[in-house]
Amino acid sequence: MRIYFIILFLPFIGFAQTNLQSDISSKVSGQPSNYGSSFFYNPPNKVILGSYYLFDEWNNNGIIETISGDRFLVKKINLNMSRNAFEAKGENDSIFSFNFNNIDKVIVNDEVFKNYYYNEDNRVYQVVYENDSFSILKGFSVKLVSRSGNPMINRENDRYVRKKKYFLRNKKSKTIKYFKLNRRSINKLSTNINKSQTEIDSFISENELSFKDEKDISKILNYIFER
Repeated sequence: MRIYFIILFLPFIGFAQTNLQSDISSKVSGQPSNYGSSFFYNPPNKVILGSYYLFDEWNNNGIIETISGDRFLVKKINLNMSRNAFEAKGENDSIFSFNFNNIDKVIVNDEVFKNYYYNEDNRVYQVVYENDSFSILKGFSVKLVSRSGNPMINRENDRYVRKKKYFLRNKKSKTIKYFKLNRRSINKLSTNINKSQTEIDSFISENELSFKDEKDISKILNYIFER
């Protein structure tokens, strides 16, 4: 496997009334470390099933929002779970890898992703829910499982296995810890609030919401913590 680094420009399409394509190009060309770096990737010759990318397809448009408030629309973006970095495909199979040095968030398919560093771990998380006190995050990982010659296992090729876990981030202490996404854990978060458990249960029942659905949990928490 060989990786060749070069500088290139991807087809960025900007928001607002200015030509952000030339704007982002000048920023990348002048200070490439501000947003990331470009490279060509040569995949290994052997067959590996699965993928270390979050999305199965590359036809995703992403919004890059910088710390200064600028916003850019990036075509063909995906999350490399192995590297914990967003990457965008350019021409001739070139890849631009974004870092979060000057990026506040990335929005892909209406989902918000942020980067947090905690306990010597730098990781990209999807924001499931967020308020002024805490965030519920979804973290991703991928593992390469080697092939097996045992016919009982039926694994003739190496394969990537993608996994997800949920975390709770305390905004005051900035700590991140493992979080089980279920009714019991959500109920623990909803202590010392103005709504009773009866009101919460009625809202869940009337709207046919499930604790197994991330979007439903977001609706439940929005109801619980709404002001």
